[in-house]
Amino acid sequence: MKKALTAINHPVINEYFRKNCPGFLIEYDDIQYQEGLLEILRKDLPDVLVLNEQLPGRFERKVLIEKIRDIDKYFKILIIVAKEDREFSNFLYAKGVFDVFVNDQAEITDLIEAINRQDRVIVKVKKEIPKEVHEELQTLKKMLSEKPKVIERKIIVEPPPKVQRQEIIAVAGAGAVGKSDLLVQLSVALAQKSKAKILNIDLNTEFPALDQFFGIPKEPPAIDYIIGNEKNSCLNYMVDNIDKGRFDSNIFDELVVKHKKIDNLHILTGNYSLYVCQHVLNNGYYKVILDKAKTLYDFIFIDTSGSIFLDSTQFAVTNAIKIFFVVEGTYANLRKSLSILNLYTNTWDVKKDKIEVVVNKYHDHSLDKEVIEEILAGYKVCQYIRYDSRHDYYLNLNIPMILRPSKRDEEQYLKILENFNFVRKRTLVEKLFNKGEGAKC
Repeated sequence: MKKALTAINHPVINEYFRKNCPGFLIEYDDIQYQEGLLEILRKDLPDVLVLNEQLPGRFERKVLIEKIRDIDKYFKILIIVAKEDREFSNFLYAKGVFDVFVNDQAEITDLIEAINRQDRVIVKVKKEIPKEVHEELQTLKKMLSEKPKVIERKIIVEPPPKVQRQEIIAVAGAGAVGKSDLLVQLSVALAQKSKAKILNIDLNTEFPALDQFFGIPKEPPAIDYIIGNEKNSCLNYMVDNIDKGRFDSNIFDELVVKHKKIDNLHILTGNYSLYVCQHVLNNGYYKVILDKAKTLYDFIFIDTSGSIFLDSTQFAVTNAIKIFFVVEGTYANLRKSLSILNLYTNTWDVKKDKIEVVVNKYHDHSLDKEVIEEILAGYKVCQYIRYDSRHDYYLNLNIPMILRPSKRDEEQYLKILENFNFVRKRTLVEKLFNKGEGAKC
């Protein structure tokens, strides 16, 4: 019988083991905080500890592992982490923690299998190598060092295009209505709730801003050459590589900025040069870039300029599967917005059912919802986003507000995402609550 201890800060796994695993001896309820865990380990060591890396307490996660190992170096630890982290995993391996489970990828059967597995503790003992053996090893090492060098060539293999339902979403509207802000909040919310790989493309080729909203550099981090101060953005480096005939999936991956905290969210920063906007960029480049992005990403959000005279705006709107058109609740903005919408549908041949209107910065002095929807008759209004001055505060800090949401903030954006076709992330605890039949121990 295995004596198991859980420190998850949630009782569901502990209760599951008690109910479904007669081979496990569970003497304690789930531990809710770090200090309580250390206190129990000092007086009663289990065979196996199931630990949540985010267990509340005053210690940083590495310090907590070290304190646990100070108590005993060899008992088995299973750790549940929020996301994959190679550096932390290497630290854990060095501390003899080999069972690392990513929260939204793990199953209860994985934990049970790891607990039941008979692992052998290996203790390293330093041995003296005989002199003659040492000399032979040195001779062999010298022979191997004289082996002819092999020149390695990097072969780039193009992955086959994905065959899947693609979601390409353009965020459009008149100037200064909060298009970029809406795109950022939606893409971050989707990335946090789904397993989808998401790309944000800044096609506001006049006044790009996604790098500022995300607090990221506009230059791709993997690039080691400069093409000009105002041109050092992902978009312009992609154009440069297209011109040089070396644009492929590997180059694309090098030329986007990966969000540091959200692994499945990438950003293609936009052009800052008005000269390049007027004389270089065109639909041919945008098509090559979008076609390549379709083979790499599940969701592609495209930010646009408020100007209808830029070909980047027309390209984004006409190539999108879905368009979120952002307006404000004022007569002046709605009249202007209605003219733009009519241009989309009457001149650019955009189908009305592709367009969903989002009323942004909605507040007590905005027009009544009935009046807004009457003015926009024929177009679907999908959401009203309340005005919140914190958007400006977080923008000045270069942090997407959705990363610091209240429940109401999050619900506003998640409601827009309700009809999106994505697989939602589920934590290990959620999987247990929804499981029909228990796993066998």
